[in-house]
Amino acid sequence: MAKDFKALVRLNDWEVDQKRRILAEQLRQLENLIGLLEALEEEIKQEQAHAASMPTEGGILYGPYAEQAIRRREDYQNRIVQQERAVEDAREELRVAFLEFKKYEISEDRRVARIEAEIERDEQLELDQIGITQYNRRRSSKVK
Repeated sequence: MAKDFKALVRLNDWEVDQKRRILAEQLRQLENLIGLLEALEEEIKQEQAHAASMPTEGGILYGPYAEQAIRRREDYQNRIVQQERAVEDAREELRVAFLEFKKYEISEDRRVARIEAEIERDEQLELDQIGITQYNRRRSSKVK
């Protein structure tokens, strides 16, 4: 039973580690999407400056670019929202896994403490018995 319980603790510890890895990956993906959106915003500013420097050509070329950039921005924003939800889901899964792990860990600690207390009690009973035996021997040798 003790080995089974320790195995449950290790298994739940492993589960928590897996959930942490998943959360870290979800956060990396979110950061990547935010970086792409920021890069797009910078690109838009550069294109606007370029179009302003050449009004004739820029006016013709910037319109289609702006439409495409708006679509890309909306796509990134939607993907960021979805990824934020995925991050929140991963956080919740990690929280639940951690609570489960702590439950088993605390139970294991209590089981070990209970066993140690029983061992101490048995040792104390044995020492008490030895003390009583010695006391009785001394008392009986004084009586004679």
